[in-house]
Amino acid sequence: MPELRSERVDFYSGRRTASSKALLVLAGRAPDSRWLSDFAAQNELMVCAVDRGVAVCRKADLAPAFIAGDRDSASPEDWDWALGRGAEEFLFPADKNLTDFQLALEIVTEKNRGAFVPLVLTGCFGGRFDHLFSIVNTFSGESALCMIDETEGLFFVRPEGDTRAVFKKRPAAVSLLPLSGECSGVHIGGVRWPLDGVKLTRAYPWAVSNETPHDRDEVSVGCERGTLGFYWSFNAS
Repeated sequence: MPELRSERVDFYSGRRTASSKALLVLAGRAPDSRWLSDFAAQNELMVCAVDRGVAVCRKADLAPAFIAGDRDSASPEDWDWALGRGAEEFLFPADKNLTDFQLALEIVTEKNRGAFVPLVLTGCFGGRFDHLFSIVNTFSGESALCMIDETEGLFFVRPEGDTRAVFKKRPAAVSLLPLSGECSGVHIGGVRWPLDGVKLTRAYPWAVSNETPHDRDEVSVGCERGTLGFYWSFNAS
């Protein structure tokens, strides 16, 4: 069984798995509503809306298990809709040291009593670079599985085992991003320019804009040390 299924790509992870997964819906570029509802149902995800992410859930008619934020961007109508659908509410003060997203991550961990629950993000791309930078670095912990919408995604690869991506549509580009300072023993197969046993560093991220040869290609990615980001995009630009 795939670790994560979506409309255009399925992932088979070599990491330890868990029966339950959580989807955090953020307030960045909104995913397509049909894609979001199908994605959440296919993967049996516990949905958590973070601030204006509740509007994304409402548009997709996707009831969140809980809503969290300081409500600086969520409308009262969307918030009340989620409460009416049975969502548990976590309100934060507007003046705080952590972001709504960082606090929501803490809530997910607490609600699962520290158990390993793979986490998936959507509504995380687009918008301000500082927001995306903060999200990627905050989310690169052990429980992070994937950041995804219908147009692009970032899968977190660790040394536990290879990740296999089965693309149902040919992506415009696939890239490897060293999210830790250094990733060693990196390999990727099933692409135009395969790699085997290389080292990638943040200072020299040269493994970008690779290609898959055809539709319905399988790509295998792994590393022996570090946290590696496997990025794909279906947009040409």
